[in-house]
Amino acid sequence: MNFKFGDYSVDTDRLELMQGDEVVALQPQAFALLVFLIENAGRVVSKDEIIETVWQGRIVSDGTLNARINALRRALNDDGVSQSAIKTFPRQGFRFVATLNDTKDAAARVAQSLDTPAPHASIAVLPFVNIGADQEQQYFADGLTEDLITDLSKIRDLFVIARNSSFSYRNSPKNVVEIGRELNVGHVLEGSVRKAGSRIRINAQLIDAGNGGHVWAERYDSDLEDIFALQDEIAAKIISALQVNLKQRPPSDRSTHSVEAFELSLRGRAKFFMFSPETNKECIALFDQALAIDPEYADAWAGLVFPYQSGWSFAWPGYDDGLMIAAAKAQRAIDLAPNSSLAHSRLGWVQTFLRNPDASIKCFERALEIDPNNADTYFWFSEALNYAGQPERAIDAGLTGLRFDPIAPPNALHHIAHGHFLSGNLEVAEEYEWRAIRMAPSFPPARIVMSAILVEAGRLDEAKEQVADLLAIDSEYSFQRFDERYPYFDKEHRNRMTTAIKAAGIQ
Repeated sequence: MNFKFGDYSVDTDRLELMQGDEVVALQPQAFALLVFLIENAGRVVSKDEIIETVWQGRIVSDGTLNARINALRRALNDDGVSQSAIKTFPRQGFRFVATLNDTKDAAARVAQSLDTPAPHASIAVLPFVNIGADQEQQYFADGLTEDLITDLSKIRDLFVIARNSSFSYRNSPKNVVEIGRELNVGHVLEGSVRKAGSRIRINAQLIDAGNGGHVWAERYDSDLEDIFALQDEIAAKIISALQVNLKQRPPSDRSTHSVEAFELSLRGRAKFFMFSPETNKECIALFDQALAIDPEYADAWAGLVFPYQSGWSFAWPGYDDGLMIAAAKAQRAIDLAPNSSLAHSRLGWVQTFLRNPDASIKCFERALEIDPNNADTYFWFSEALNYAGQPERAIDAGLTGLRFDPIAPPNALHHIAHGHFLSGNLEVAEEYEWRAIRMAPSFPPARIVMSAILVEAGRLDEAKEQVADLLAIDSEYSFQRFDERYPYFDKEHRNRMTTAIKAAGIQ
């Protein structure tokens, strides 16, 4: 992504601030702060927002924040009096005020072939808006959106943008034509959900992204018990409106017919994405409640895989057997729903850490056979292939995932970086890994691989800085944990990693 203002330019791939042809020196944290301010140039951002994003919620004094702001002002020749680049709003926050020009959004930069027409049978489903009185019901609107994306992605003749990219436009001021152009899709679906007691109202409209015209719009008023039928009806209307040539109809069977279990599952999903030891336990409890109501709810069994596996991977207390439990949950989901792409994908990921690469690859291939348009499956498969000793194939899988999810999540960028490192492409690996770190500074795997990249590039001091940042995130991280949790099948790859991270300071 390139930002330009005055005679300055910011390149987020190369992590450089340029004035004309000269690089302006900036500390990584100051650079991240600059990018955050630019990305939010249309509003005042609070100190709390800055700390949450740039410092990942760590305790930071006002003096530290002000020092970074002053460093930016010096770099941008902003004397702090005229405030020509960064304006201070007392007791409110800061706003980037320099005039931006020729700026390209991340989606426009990453999406493939934006100079070619969007395929007719292509769609982005924007997050449905919760317009009910209870704003805590947002998880329900998000869950409906996610399920609709999943159902549509199973149609081979339909190109569907993944959740991560679609949800990045929540509360966006951009119109549908702009969004469609950035994501390179022909149509956009948007809607709203109002849930009150046992009644639900869904408004949905399919829009031609080329001209902003409505293709169809419907309002659905129903009892909550009919929610599954409503989802199927909306999907069918979209497929019909797009005139998709289907070789088979999308599966209309659901893994549960209990609305109560379905709601608990949606809440469990939402808790997992909060990603903390506390919310992880709440996530497990919610899925367990769903299974108490419907013991044959395959998606709920699959939903338990990640919280148990993540608890084990990040060495959170109480998950010593988390990996084996996760494997059992995934297998139970497959037993109940043999054609569940989600279940096969989850088992594939667990088999990676059980050090069964052949079984892992087989699971992921089956998941993609069932749902060939699922970006998340490609992203997780990418890392599984890295550990299996197939980094070139891993890179291909990651880049394929980016076709469906052009606003790349940090884990996807990290997996592609990891593949390039294992393939010996250090420069490309560093570019992808820096992008991942900028998006998620507290993501330990990115720091670990980046330290290895820098060691092999001969930049030992910078590698040690990455390890210092890692230990600031997790003071108990050790080589033993790496050895237990990183399942490299290829001995040469493992030796490279262990040699590099030890040199960087992981003991």
